Amino acid sequence: MKSLKNTLTFVIPLTVMLITFSIYLITNNIVNNYKKKISSDYSIVIITHTPLIKENFDTIAGIKVNRINTLSNKSIIDNVKSALSESSIDLLNKRLPHFYEIHLDIFPTSTELKKIRASLLNDKNIKRIEIFSKNHNQIYLLLLMINNIIIVLFGLTLIFVVIILSKQVTIWFFAHNERIMIFQLHGASILYSAAPVIRHAIFGAFLSFLISAGLFAFVAFNLNMILPVELNEILNTKIFVELEVLKLFLLSFGISVVTIFGVLFRYKIKNA
Repeated sequence: MKSLKNTLTFVIPLTVMLITFSIYLITNNIVNNYKKKISSDYSIVIITHTPLIKENFDTIAGIKVNRINTLSNKSIIDNVKSALSESSIDLLNKRLPHFYEIHLDIFPTSTELKKIRASLLNDKNIKRIEIFSKNHNQIYLLLLMINNIIIVLFGLTLIFVVIILSKQVTIWFFAHNERIMIFQLHGASILYSAAPVIRHAIFGAFLSFLISAGLFAFVAFNLNMILPVELNEILNTKIFVELEVLKLFLLSFGISVVTIFGVLFRYKIKNA
């Protein structure tokens, strides 16, 4: 019973930290997927006096341009051509401004959009600019804010968990102090002497990983049960479960190993 209690004292805080990290991974995937989606859907429309030289617009305000599409003004002419002569239509074709749709490599922030607008307005050939970013920007900023809150929460959890795990490993060292001292008197290394403590921590890390990875996989494969259908259709989140589970594995064992060796190093110095 005592051994189970000691294991749970190690497993519970580590699992809480891994679950917090799992939430961060899921929200980060949602934000990145939405960012890619709105990057491909979002465009800036500009109206120019004369045809645009597209090669001059590789970047705008330091942001790479993905492509520039020419928008046809055929529909404008079709609406009025029945009331105009051929010569008037030709004149209208020459006088109508030119419409372009600019797609960027990324979805710009509000600050970047201001820089883009200012940069485009410096071009005397550009008559008007339409940004159309309000709705996308609001959703993106909300997701980004949630993601940042979870990062802060994970950071705070990580600090407390490292402290708790360090204390638990220290308790294990004291519990095995006599055994460690006897083995060291016989010339055994500190790693060999502290093998039971290391096994406890590795087992706890593996158990925490299994619990958190199982919960993560369940949530990742059942996002439609958590997110409203409408939001899930908009976000269309794709999560590479194998990669994210690997991150959980590395974090679980990384924190455990660092904690063990930190306490072990302190123990060795104290008993040198």
